[in-house]
Amino acid sequence: MGRPDFRRQLDILIDRNLAIQWGSRGTAAMIVAQAPVIGYFIGVAWKGQEAAPQTYFVMAVAALWMGCMNACTAVVQERAVYERERMFELDIRAYLLSKIAVLAVIAAAQTLLLLAVQGHFMRLAGGLLPPALGFLTLAAANLSAAGLGLLVSCFARTPYGAVVTVPLLLIPQVLFSRIILQQNVESGVPAAIEKLTITKWAYEALTDLHDGASWGVQLKCLLALLAGLVAFLSASYLKLRSDDN
Repeated sequence: MGRPDFRRQLDILIDRNLAIQWGSRGTAAMIVAQAPVIGYFIGVAWKGQEAAPQTYFVMAVAALWMGCMNACTAVVQERAVYERERMFELDIRAYLLSKIAVLAVIAAAQTLLLLAVQGHFMRLAGGLLPPALGFLTLAAANLSAAGLGLLVSCFARTPYGAVVTVPLLLIPQVLFSRIILQQNVESGVPAAIEKLTITKWAYEALTDLHDGASWGVQLKCLLALLAGLVAFLSASYLKLRSDDN
């Protein structure tokens, strides 16, 4: 019997990843609980008020944090299983895409919970389009961060090492931002670093929504977040391929 084709492997791996994610009540509870808890804190901090630039920045950082933490142990915690399955021609592309497919579902659920709880305490943009675009931006930021988390997991030696690496990667995402450095981020090295951060594009899209939503800005930010996801997945693929040698 030959190995299953790409699509068959992808389906099997997605089913397995779903079983792993929701098979442990503790893991599932932690994944589900963190979004409403963060949403509660943000909502209470600006209780009864409209969202300010600082609000949008905290929302972007929250999406970044959740996405990275969701994915940072996804590969390293099952490294022995992965290496054994590679001996039987496991497709690395199917393996990584199965991870990101499940993480996309988690990102959507977390974003929905974050906005629902936050919106209960403070005033978010109303209507139909602004909430939809805000949801899309935060879910895309969460998923792009999950791609970064997968890359961390591919390089990590232990799950603990992956977890402690995440804050180190989040610090520049927070520090090199317009809301922290203000005019100092407009040129030189800070400007170059800012353009590589997930928080920049999520924050820019959210503040643009507050100012009236320009389709050009929204599309640019969404494409930047998706480009980051593709870059992280590509780097993860190359790392796993290099491990075969």
